Amino acid sequence: MSLLDAPLARIAAAVRAEPELGARLAAEARRRIAARPELGAVVELVATPGPPPTGGALAGVPTLLKDLQADAADLPLRRGSRALADARPVGDSTLVRRLRSAGAVILGRTNTPEFGLGITTEPAQWGPVRNPLDPGRSAGGSSGGAAAAVAAGLVPFAHATDSGGSTRIPAAWCGVVGFKPSRGVNPAGPHRLDDWFGLSHEHAITRTVADTRLVLAVTAGAAPGEWLPCPTPAAPEPGAARIGVLTAAPAGDAVHPAWAAAADAAAGALADQGHDVRALAPAVEAERIGPLFGAIAGAHLARLVPPDRDALLEPAVREVVERGRALRATDLVGALHDLHRLAFDLAARFADVDVVLSPTTAWPAPPLGTVTTQRPAAELFGEIFRLSPFVAMFNVTGGPGISIPWGRDGEGMPVGVHLGAAPGRDGPVLALAESLEAAPRRPGRPGRSPG
Repeated sequence: MSLLDAPLARIAAAVRAEPELGARLAAEARRRIAARPELGAVVELVATPGPPPTGGALAGVPTLLKDLQADAADLPLRRGSRALADARPVGDSTLVRRLRSAGAVILGRTNTPEFGLGITTEPAQWGPVRNPLDPGRSAGGSSGGAAAAVAAGLVPFAHATDSGGSTRIPAAWCGVVGFKPSRGVNPAGPHRLDDWFGLSHEHAITRTVADTRLVLAVTAGAAPGEWLPCPTPAAPEPGAARIGVLTAAPAGDAVHPAWAAAADAAAGALADQGHDVRALAPAVEAERIGPLFGAIAGAHLARLVPPDRDALLEPAVREVVERGRALRATDLVGALHDLHRLAFDLAARFADVDVVLSPTTAWPAPPLGTVTTQRPAAELFGEIFRLSPFVAMFNVTGGPGISIPWGRDGEGMPVGVHLGAAPGRDGPVLALAESLEAAPRRPGRPGRSPG
């Protein structure tokens, strides 16, 4: 096995002990990227990379930045859009600077749908990302390039962002690990102060929960000028956790049997470990997320897109931008009020459990070309929330969420299960994810009814 396929801690330890390994690892990763152009995962490489660092927790580990949110001094940020094709670098974000300071070697950028508005990654700017397990299917979105790159072994981990599941969904569909920390744990600035009023969070897609932990240890923590609070992640508590199992979609839409069964099996594994597992009724409050996302995304994109570039936008994105420009200040304040009310209501819904366990999505990766921004916005977002009714709730509450692989469905495609919790409970969520990662994959049983 190549060192590039080893856990992050082992790669970094080897480079610290033998510094010349760093350059060889970067060259190997670039060869792997060049050998898989059909994936569409990587859209740009650093033209003149410097010498790889030889120290730090990520010493010599090659990685990629998503073409969204992560500003970098040596890579433009085009956000998957032809409207921003002439963007120029503005400098490193705090998170990128922390990755570099820890020794990570940033090789380039990964593909994303235009402005991240998609559950699949098929932008007109770059073309589609293909699922490494089935090239006719989506790798997910909006961090589809990151998930495909990690699943295909191009790099050991990749930067990702998540405004409504955009890290966790592609991780589930590609069979890797995707973690969204609590709001504010990872800094957003200094160039990008906020995306979607706190709904959007950055972290990474990795191969294991331990690798996710290591990246979080590097990136997390307060930074000067950040407007979002930086909660200190709680440590795992001793004893049994109260696990709520959610397998029914809020609107009564169907959930694929393999994905519901995976959540039940994971619940059974946690029950075997001594945790208190109970069934949850559908979170009907989540039906309110879609319209709020539309208003908030529209307002942010209207600020980003110059009006003379509208003709370059994909149809659904153009609709969202036009909606944002038409919003009155009172409409936007009303949407923010409703967003905060929804966070309270979801917190109340899950008040009697410590962690919510669900399928990551309701359905496996769809065929390419079926859920794209070429569709009308209402159709697109209706399909997004049909496919993924579970994970965006934790963008609203600001709590952590993680998707880990849990076997395959009848067609050989990966299935993911998701753990989410209240803000600041990153430690308990990661601990449970690690225990599930190590648990045997066997049929489980549904949780008991509430009460």
